Amino acid sequence: MVSELPLALLPSFLESPRGLEVIGLLFWIWVIYECARREPNGTEKVLWLILVVCAPVIGSLIYFLLRIVKVRG
Repeated sequence: MVSELPLALLPSFLESPRGLEVIGLLFWIWVIYECARREPNGTEKVLWLILVVCAPVIGSLIYFLLRIVKVRG
């Protein structure tokens, strides 16, 4: 028998689809901020920002995996 995670252990905002949307929006805003702050070259900064703004989900994930994880890792 597989036990399910009780909903009481989850934060209340994760119980609805809106909670995941808020988390995604906050991640997207954070990636835009990090890109604007970290990228030294103006051309690369503009290209990354265009990618992240025009394709929010995939652009944010690509930037996060290629730039932020690489710098910190």
